[in-house]
Amino acid sequence: MNKYSTVIFDLFDTIVNFNFSHLPSIEVRGLRSRTTSKEAYEVFAQYYPEIEFVEFYDPFIESYHQFQKMKLKEFKEFPNRERFKLMLSKMDLREIRNRDQLLEDMVLAHMNGLASCIEFPEDNKKTLEYIKEKGYRLAIVSNFDYAPTAYMILERYKIRNLFEQIVISEEVGWRKPNHIIFETVINKLDIGPEDALFVGDNFQADVVGSKAVGMDAAWINRKNQPENSLNPIPDYIIKELNELKNFI
Repeated sequence: MNKYSTVIFDLFDTIVNFNFSHLPSIEVRGLRSRTTSKEAYEVFAQYYPEIEFVEFYDPFIESYHQFQKMKLKEFKEFPNRERFKLMLSKMDLREIRNRDQLLEDMVLAHMNGLASCIEFPEDNKKTLEYIKEKGYRLAIVSNFDYAPTAYMILERYKIRNLFEQIVISEEVGWRKPNHIIFETVINKLDIGPEDALFVGDNFQADVVGSKAVGMDAAWINRKNQPENSLNPIPDYIIKELNELKNFI
């Protein structure tokens, strides 16, 4: 008899993986990096052709870091659009031309850049199908600040229908490890936390968060992080998603 009725997955770097080498390499002040700034600037320049890339780049990066700090402070989620609003406020523009359309276009350019970095290992798909065929209910809980792109990625790889519930932090307003996002999926599934195994790669978000609400947790430790002083202790530690087959 199965210990769990449900397996709940993180999405990014658990089911699908980011490979940022697909982003264009840019150089600013002698430093090279890979970001979506080029894609976002190409949109911005249609509205403000007089503003050079370097003037755009600094607020772009500053707004990203400021938003990351805001998210980590209380694990609240902020829509990606708010990040670009903050970026525009840092630019001291005399007027914001077609503000709503500009914001929407920059968000889409940024998200399309991120989506271009996604890879979906065939073995991950086989693992999900295997678990589904064994009778488990599947769900997703993901930290992501623009839900339409998360859904688009699932549709692209034809796996959205495998999941009974999908909860994206932008829709809830809270990020893992905050208990609210975990309780949201538990309530949607109408199960107890003891009925679910949570699977994810981020120890703080996925293991600490799920264990705090009473779930068991499987930690994907691909980066070979130290395992001798973990608190809480994951119920399972694996390197790849397909190792789930060994115990469920």
